Amino acid sequence: MSTIPTVESMTRATIHPTIESIRSVRKSFDPSVSVGFVPTMGALHEGHLSLARAARAQNDVVIASIFVNPTQFGEGEDLEKYPNQLEKDVNLLTEIGVDHIFAPSSDMMYGKNHATYVDPKGFNEIREGISRPNHFRGVATVVTKLFNIVTPTNAYFGQKDAAQCVLIRRIVDDLDMDVNVQIMDTVRERDGLAMSSRNVYLTSEERGKAHVVYQALCAAREVFESRYSRGMEELESNDLQEVVLNILETEPLITEIQYVAIDDLETMQPLTKVGNDGCIVSLACILGSVRLIDNIVLR
Repeated sequence: MSTIPTVESMTRATIHPTIESIRSVRKSFDPSVSVGFVPTMGALHEGHLSLARAARAQNDVVIASIFVNPTQFGEGEDLEKYPNQLEKDVNLLTEIGVDHIFAPSSDMMYGKNHATYVDPKGFNEIREGISRPNHFRGVATVVTKLFNIVTPTNAYFGQKDAAQCVLIRRIVDDLDMDVNVQIMDTVRERDGLAMSSRNVYLTSEERGKAHVVYQALCAAREVFESRYSRGMEELESNDLQEVVLNILETEPLITEIQYVAIDDLETMQPLTKVGNDGCIVSLACILGSVRLIDNIVLR
């Protein structure tokens, strides 16, 4: 009778706390070896794990990183209380078959004389950038550093962070990086809530109402998909925005709607009309005290 292997019986993923260590391992691979890379900030959930499974299925070697990047957090955000569960995360990644985990300190990634940042033009002006000034500078900088350190063949990201996905594709293209960026579908709870490490901050009452976020996005999709039956090839972006806002506003536990944006799929620039090329409908709101983001791709 076969037995199910436990984490203890598996070859544990090797943890690398230094750049020198992970680079040494990376340089030991034959040039023909494909390397899948899954960058995370830890506090892993099924969304992260689905990226690791995809990387495992498509590459010879899989490397994950666990690093809470301070430069992408703004004043008053939750950097200090961001969940830290390294041991649990290592076990979860080991179960999937991740080979190496790069888990540096902030001092390792940003030395005392660090002065260079990647500042992507225009991203402070998109809706998520307006809500989180300099957030995308921090993301662009850390992703560039991680790609330079790990030099992956393929890198895996989740669609939940829509603007981040557009940004990463932009910097890879603009800076001529030899990395294939793989964007995977958002993983959701059974009621539609997008999985996020911050969901643990929701109270049981708030968690019970959080499905309204995805419900609002689905309403926009219904309007978009029914446009032909109503004799319309294009929709006004304001009409899609209004549908989402109307549903969000029915939930009293939502204390603030930061934005509902209708943007271009490739650039995240705002659209006034939506036709056959589609769009990304994205939103950010405060439910209780927790900031939730989500999006849906319409095409």
